[in-house]
Amino acid sequence: MNLNNIPDAPVSPEPGGRGGKSCGCLGFLGALLICGAILVMAFAIFALATEIKAFALNLSDPGKNEETAPANDLKPQVIDISIKGPISFAERSSRFWEDKKDSAESIVDAIEESAKDSRIRGLLLTVNSPGGEITACDVIDQAVQKFKNSSSNRYVVVYMQELAASGGYYVSSHADKIVITPTTLTGSIGVIMQTYQYGDALRKLGVSDVTFTSGPMKDMLNPMHSVSPEVSNVVHAVIGELYDRFVSVIADGRHMSVDKVKELADGRIYTAKQAVENGLADKIGYMDEVEKTFRELGLSEFEIVEYSEEKDFMENLKDLFSLTGGFSPKLELPKRGWRTGYYSPFYFER
Repeated sequence: MNLNNIPDAPVSPEPGGRGGKSCGCLGFLGALLICGAILVMAFAIFALATEIKAFALNLSDPGKNEETAPANDLKPQVIDISIKGPISFAERSSRFWEDKKDSAESIVDAIEESAKDSRIRGLLLTVNSPGGEITACDVIDQAVQKFKNSSSNRYVVVYMQELAASGGYYVSSHADKIVITPTTLTGSIGVIMQTYQYGDALRKLGVSDVTFTSGPMKDMLNPMHSVSPEVSNVVHAVIGELYDRFVSVIADGRHMSVDKVKELADGRIYTAKQAVENGLADKIGYMDEVEKTFRELGLSEFEIVEYSEEKDFMENLKDLFSLTGGFSPKLELPKRGWRTGYYSPFYFER
């Protein structure tokens, strides 16, 4: 027998080789994708079924989904509307849609809807804000005043939480009463306009700015240029006019003289105790004090409610995507232009 002609036995691949790992990873990722697809499909079917059920109920009995309790059996309501974070018309952006929940527009819409509802006798503004854009603050203040003036027995109470500064105080000014927690910071009354100056640093790197304008002031506060005396005068004039409006709003809402407000409105912040002593707030306390304040104003019996919108199929899908990473962090470089607003410089986004 010739042993030289016997073929070698096949060698089986070692466990844990590259091929096995690759197939395992792909299989795991595939399983995850399938599970995710099943989850989304199940949620979509559930949401669609809910919509079909509601539609069918509405066809069979159009009034079934509406409140049918007699108006006499309903307590007067106080609507709680939150003003949190920077006050702006800007909408939170995601990969697929815009969310208006925290925008000034949605806050104004909620206040205006409250004014149309005869059951709502009170407006509770829960404020936790460092301030915001000038126009956004102003339109909210106008909506608050319209709510107060819509009936002689409607009341507005502001509940200041962690921070109610600058524009956060602006939107609070026309409340009947302001309740502030013991640790709240408020005040910072004034106007801020800012830009950056990084022209010298960029020029050292060989970067220059070429801007064509129709007039010498069109490019004012360009961060590549130093601020000239002429530009400084223009900016201070604008700030002065906006500041005067801020002061007049507070003087009107808090029933104070303009001179008194200007004494307080140098940009400093106030503790709760200081705010009450200076007439910028009325009481120190928490929600029990807020409820007591509404009773003192004239609402002997009431319930505090919030608006909740019935979500349709697309809104449910939006919520699902937001829970699975629909909102993504963004890195923003300093903007070339300038901004102006009722912001507190003591606020740091975190």
